[in-house]
Amino acid sequence: MKHLWFAAATTLFISNVAFANTRICVSVQQKSWYKPVAPVAAPPPAPAPPAPRVIEPAPAPPPGPPNPRDNDAPFGGPAPMAGWPPPGPPLPPEPIRRMRPPANPHEIDPTQHLRRLLEYEVTHEPGFVAVDDRCEQRLTVELYQLESGWTVFARYSGTEREEKVDHAELDEFAELAQRIAFALLRNKSITHTITRENVLRADSEQNLRTINGTGHLLFGMGTAIRVGNLPTAQGRSQPVATEGRFLTPVSITIGYRRKLRAWGLDAFGRLNLGTENTGANNNDLGGHVDYSKSGLAGLHFLHYTDAPGINSFYFGGGAAFEIAQFEVIRPVSARTSGTTRDSLIGGGLNIDLLVGYEFLRASSVHFYGQLELDAPAYLMNTESDAGGINTWMPGLTAQIGVIF
Repeated sequence: MKHLWFAAATTLFISNVAFANTRICVSVQQKSWYKPVAPVAAPPPAPAPPAPRVIEPAPAPPPGPPNPRDNDAPFGGPAPMAGWPPPGPPLPPEPIRRMRPPANPHEIDPTQHLRRLLEYEVTHEPGFVAVDDRCEQRLTVELYQLESGWTVFARYSGTEREEKVDHAELDEFAELAQRIAFALLRNKSITHTITRENVLRADSEQNLRTINGTGHLLFGMGTAIRVGNLPTAQGRSQPVATEGRFLTPVSITIGYRRKLRAWGLDAFGRLNLGTENTGANNNDLGGHVDYSKSGLAGLHFLHYTDAPGINSFYFGGGAAFEIAQFEVIRPVSARTSGTTRDSLIGGGLNIDLLVGYEFLRASSVHFYGQLELDAPAYLMNTESDAGGINTWMPGLTAQIGVIF
């Protein structure tokens, strides 16, 4: 009795699992998007040629009396034969015409082939089964013929999702069926179903168009403000002390700006020249440090707030690599004729944020103003026998320039 109850429970469980599967009818249709060719009208029949003129022969005269000499045999020869001349050789038999066999006797119907592969993939997807009747949902595929292969459109009624593959060949139908079934049944984009085992030619053979932007040279001038803790002279005979100082070098920029609609890219080089210098006679003990110059090479990404406008604000960010040179005064005891200072070299990567304004953009030559915040991702740490620095030096650069 227990075995009967177990068999009944097992049968009921299996039947419930079977009924839980979504029944899907799969159909594949061959369609065409070529314009139908209008039938060519038959030309009108040509007029019948005129009948030839018939000339009737003159009536024959009545036969005369028979000549008894007509039946005589020729002199010295046999009588004439009735079957002369003899018949010629028989005509050759007409050759037997045979039908040419098809080029490929095993030609595959693409609709049947893809339909069967889709039924297989649907049935092997958990929770779904491909059937021919009592459909709960439908999966419809349309094949549009190309010169080689098909463009494929697939739609599933359960999720109301439709996917497209631009080009698929007959030998790719197995991979195509796997990706279509998974994408539609799981409500995913078909581009997100690619694996190493189901790549289609259309995934790699794509002709992508790019935006043809405009390129401009730019030249700008301005000033920068650099802030840092530097050794500073306190008097001719006093030792130096580290103090916060504002440095205001002159800034010159040359670069290339590429505009792609609302976006822009700057590749630039910049030279900063220091404008402050302390005389060596004011620091006999040495150690005072002055900013000499620096060079930068960087990339900035921009976004315009009014891309088609004649005037537009823009903002963005980027990074620049900087190498800076400082000069430190030697002590009197270490000075030589013509050499009173040592050079200190340091540098690193700056993170930049910027905002600007372009105006007269309808002209081939237009102008811009820009404010830039520079935040070094490093400490300026360098020294020599005469002295050294160890400081973080952020900066602010203001420029105005021309774009052409």
